[in-house]
Amino acid sequence: MGNNNVCLGEMQNNPTRQGSPETKWKREDLKSGSCVQSLMDKENANFFKMVQCGPAIPHYKNEHSNQRWAKAIATLNNTDDIQTTINLLCNKPEFEELVLLGPPKQYRWETWKALLTNGQIQLSYEKYLEYKPIDEKNILKDIDRTLVQHALFKHESCGQEQLKRILFAISNALPGVGYCQGMNFVCALALIVSGCDEHKTFQCFMQMLTNEKHLLCFNFCHDMPLHFFFIKLIHYLIRRKFPKLNLKNVNDSLWLSKMILSLFIYVFKLDDCIRCWDYLMVRGMIRGIPELILGFIDVTYKQLEQFKEEDYGFNFQGYESSTIQFNVGELIYAAKQKHNIDRQLISRLAIQMKRNKPSQLLDLLSHFENIQTYKKHVQFYMKTIFDLY
Repeated sequence: MGNNNVCLGEMQNNPTRQGSPETKWKREDLKSGSCVQSLMDKENANFFKMVQCGPAIPHYKNEHSNQRWAKAIATLNNTDDIQTTINLLCNKPEFEELVLLGPPKQYRWETWKALLTNGQIQLSYEKYLEYKPIDEKNILKDIDRTLVQHALFKHESCGQEQLKRILFAISNALPGVGYCQGMNFVCALALIVSGCDEHKTFQCFMQMLTNEKHLLCFNFCHDMPLHFFFIKLIHYLIRRKFPKLNLKNVNDSLWLSKMILSLFIYVFKLDDCIRCWDYLMVRGMIRGIPELILGFIDVTYKQLEQFKEEDYGFNFQGYESSTIQFNVGELIYAAKQKHNIDRQLISRLAIQMKRNKPSQLLDLLSHFENIQTYKKHVQFYMKTIFDLY
């Protein structure tokens, strides 16, 4: 059963690709990565025009990204539909660079889906809805406080019903994990971007939980070992990269845990989260989450330098209360260019932590440096524990 000391609800198989010669980034390429209009401001007569059951995905003012995507698509022979276009693009060496720059809104979900589910066996969604999970009460309680300012999840909307079914299926599919607070936020954002396709949202979220690039099941299971691995790794890197930032008296639950457990949804504006998730889809959660947090510290350092403990508690109560200003494009640039975490560091830290407190996660991550060995260990674990594949 999922367990978590940070109560978010009660607080207001792609191979490594080498880029093409055109993929050298400049800071200005991402500087205008923020959304023109907030998802929260779209409750009007035209709200459901673009997507039948959900909001239109936001536009991003990034001309460099638009040009790069247009040029890449122009080289394809068959672009009759979005799925075909992405299926063709994902085999190109520059695909991941294109995703990091930010996909055009109409391509984003298919892009995420390709990165998450390409080559993976599809699970039976209906199979896991044949009975109610033992977490039913906890799921229903959290649905009523998930992104309640968003029109899709207000009152007893279709979004709430879809979210309930997906969380039921996740809990039944992973009985050793169950439902944990934080899953509701992650699932809700995926449902928004998918255009309310609950079947595909379920498939993608399952890959985020069990795929070797992500392993979020360890973020939500009992004792949350991945969450604490992230905390250890992030503090180690903060001491190395930001030695003057004083965090001695700042409780991790006031900010880091909120970012990790909700994948930034609880503390960033949704449009900024969507851009951060572009990064997570490419890099994977294991490296992407700490890299984005370090990028966030990098671009907000002067503001954080002035913070006291109570300021962390107030600023990270939710995206509506945030006083910190940043450009999400700058954040992604900093994460990619300045805070890239190598696989060897993950392995070394896992081995070091395993000496004091052995766990299955640390056993797996100790092989992270060797991609093939690591992948085999993860696949064996998932087959043995969950019998999914």
